[in-house]
Formats: sequence, structure tokens, C-alpha cells
Amino acid sequence: MPRCFVVLIIALATGRALAKDVKAAVSLRYSCSDKPFLSVSVSTQHRDSFPDVQLRLLDPEGGSVSSDSKHKEIPKSQAGKVIEMPGHAAISRVVAAEICEAVQGDYALLVSEYADGQYRLSVAAEFGTGEAMSSWILSRQGQTCTFRFRVRMGPQVSVRWLSPDHVQTFSPDPTCELATTH
Repeated sequence: MPRCFVVLIIALATGRALAKDVKAAVSLRYSCSDKPFLSVSVSTQHRDSFPDVQLRLLDPEGGSVSSDSKHKEIPKSQAGKVIEMPGHAAISRVVAAEICEAVQGDYALLVSEYADGQYRLSVAAEFGTGEAMSSWILSRQGQTCTFRFRVRMGPQVSVRWLSPDHVQTFSPDPTCELATTH
């Protein structure tokens, strides 16, 4: 019995140390339970490290929030490294853009990719009920993708990908609109 107690203390101390070493915010989800909430996140396969990306989320009203700290025009929002489950920091690391009191409408997400590899792109909306969608994306270093999606917060919450011409699709995977350079 004493061995189990010692192991438990070491495990708890290690978890707390991991959470302190990571400069990340706790998800807004825990302080936004009675308001419309939107989370757009990018994660690695095991969610044990932060993917090498930056996000910029544009809302239907023209506001934006960015993980590079240059844009934060949406009240009650945050973007950057986030721990989704504070008690499990080692396995819930994401780069996210989150909005408490999110509005319904069409959103655009710009993902700047800084390494080759793969990441999971997830969009979740909650207001009473909730809905989420996610897809695996192949990233290319130096590439910036724009992904578009629609959020409805009516009696039934829904999230759907949009095509580049803003038509709602039922495809399980979003379309990457590559940034054009002139």
C-alpha cells in the first residue's frame, strides 16, 4: 500500500510540473458554459505536443483573433497554445482559437504551417447542445491554408465546412485555399 501512495504522489507532481513548464492557457470552455462557445483547434496525433502552426480566426462580423498575438479584436476570445483538459495537460495540448459568446455565421480560419507533417483540425460549437467536426490535414512547411466553415447556434447547434465559393458542403474534409502571392 505505501508503494502505491508514493507512485501516485510522483505521478501527480509530474503532471503539475508538465502543466507549469508549458506556457499555455486553460480552455475558455470552462468559463463559458451558459453562452455560445466556439473552439477551433489544431493538434498532433497523440495531443502530447503543440503543432508547429499559427492560427488566425475571422468571425462573421469582421473581427479576428490570432495565435501570433497581433490580432485580438473579438471580445472574450483567446488564441495560442491551450490545454483543453487541465487535469491531463500532457495529453491535451492544442493550438486553438476560442470564442466565448460566439456569433453564428460564416468563419474563415487561416492556418500557417511551419513544418511538414500531419495535424488534426477540429471545430466545435456548443450552446446547450453541441456539434464538432474534425479532419486530418497534411501540412507543408511555409504553406498557409484558409479553411471556411459555417456555425449555426439556433435550437440545434451545427458546424459545416464551406467550399471556397462559400457553399455549404457535407464533405467530411475541408478545402485548403492556398494563399496567393503577387
